[in-house]
Amino acid sequence: MMAEESSDESAELVDKEEAVIAEKQFTSQQSGTGSSSALSPPSPLPSFMSQTPTSSPVIPGSPQIASTGGSSAGVVNTVSSPGSQVPQSTPKTSPISPPVSLQQVTPPGPQMTPYEASSAINVPEMEIDSSEPQAQNSGLFSWISGNKMLSKVVEKTKSSMESMITTLDPGMKEVIRSGGGVCILVTSTKESKVSAIREAFQNVFGRASVLGRESQATTAAQPVGFTAGLKGAQERIQNLRQTENIPDDQPVVSIEGFIVEMLPDRWYELSCLILQDPQHRIDLQTFSQPSPIPAEYILKAQDRTAKDYPLRWSGLAVTIGQIVEEELPHIGHVDWQNGIVGVSRRESLYLAAKSLAYMYKQRLPTMFVS
Repeated sequence: MMAEESSDESAELVDKEEAVIAEKQFTSQQSGTGSSSALSPPSPLPSFMSQTPTSSPVIPGSPQIASTGGSSAGVVNTVSSPGSQVPQSTPKTSPISPPVSLQQVTPPGPQMTPYEASSAINVPEMEIDSSEPQAQNSGLFSWISGNKMLSKVVEKTKSSMESMITTLDPGMKEVIRSGGGVCILVTSTKESKVSAIREAFQNVFGRASVLGRESQATTAAQPVGFTAGLKGAQERIQNLRQTENIPDDQPVVSIEGFIVEMLPDRWYELSCLILQDPQHRIDLQTFSQPSPIPAEYILKAQDRTAKDYPLRWSGLAVTIGQIVEEELPHIGHVDWQNGIVGVSRRESLYLAAKSLAYMYKQRLPTMFVS
């Protein structure tokens, strides 16, 4: 029994001694190879800016880092110095391909800067009409006047406003269009004459002042013939300048109605219009539209004119208007032309006055035209 216990103890001691010896051998082995078993330093972070892999020189006896496919990819392979027991790691190919440089995707051909590239785009240019007047820098009004489209818009707006005002109050038409560089005196205060002359000159000149002054002529009550009509209009101007002390440089328009036998037993009523402007040496004459008169009215006017009538050389003592009023009381003598031929005297005077105003404007210097 004692012999068995001693044999067991000796076996345990042998095992302990063998374990100590093995531990010492392992420790000595580790101390001899400690410098070569150290882990290699970590690989540098991948750099996407470099285009070509860089390699470090190989120094014998020192650990090296081998890269596969560049410095930014692959698993490092540690090369130990001779005598090292550390196994080498197997290099692996990284599934991530190295970064591609921008130059590799640029299409072949000449390179352009961003500014050149944007300039190469075909952008349609606005066509500028050289016939349009250039806008001036002197102000807003000169810029508007230099632009044809804006000038038309302004003129149309102004005309629309004037039309609205004159429609609501017809009397405002004379106020709006009065003024300017043209001032005309009419040798009559009858509205049919003055308003026709005013409207005609304002339409031609844009703005014009037209006033009426009563003046008489020394011809017969009903002038007969072109000569009598022209003489009566001239006498009205002379009498107006003498009685009203009108200056010689004041333009005056005179109107004189007369009858004339244009064809055998065919009588017509007309009006002679004269414009005199001594300052600019302008003397114009025109005639209104002729209105036919029934022959019986002429015969009655002749019968009622005495043979010793002092002004018989220039016409008749009774006007055609008086005869029409007696024969046709519903028409009256004020506007008998409208009752007989359907055209009022004002309408015929307006057309004749418009022609007179146009001729006058053509002969006036530019500085006097508003």
